[in-house]
Amino acid sequence: MKKLKITEIVFIAVVAAAMGVFWWGYTFVYDLLKPVLKPLALENLMTGIWLMGAVFFPYIIRKPGSALLGETAAAFVQGFIARWGLTSLIWGFGQAIFVEIFFLALRYKKWSVFYLMIAGMISAVSSFFLSYFWEKWYLLESSYVLTQFLCFLITGTFLAALLSRFIADRLKKTGILNQFAIMRDSFE
Repeated sequence: MKKLKITEIVFIAVVAAAMGVFWWGYTFVYDLLKPVLKPLALENLMTGIWLMGAVFFPYIIRKPGSALLGETAAAFVQGFIARWGLTSLIWGFGQAIFVEIFFLALRYKKWSVFYLMIAGMISAVSSFFLSYFWEKWYLLESSYVLTQFLCFLITGTFLAALLSRFIADRLKKTGILNQFAIMRDSFE
């Protein structure tokens, strides 16, 4: 498998920085909606946005390191300007490392909606377990924990995976991604 080229690293860094700033802004939306969703135990239906880097970058670049670099760099930027600080790096790394392993097992050759949805779910499960231990969810009622797990799976599937694919495919049609591996696929 090929290594990341400098142009790919620069692309990931620039887009991840923009994504990190977007995530910071999204935090305000999350904070506005959380009081409405929390009584229903559905606040984590919105977390898939923060998982997107783990799916978005490998879908475009299709090389080892793209999920980890993209998600972690975006988390670093967000953590730098948002209230989470360095803990964002832990989440960024955690949300991407198993996705990276998943795509590595597929030899970075499977990019159907099905595989992207699995990648989104993998990132979501990783994020869930980080929250489970970091936020001590193991002390909470099992029905709440199960609901959160399902929320993570849903948001990982739809926001992280399908939204990443949708955005990348729209960018693909503009020609802005001509130098990346995503362009080797035909338009659907």
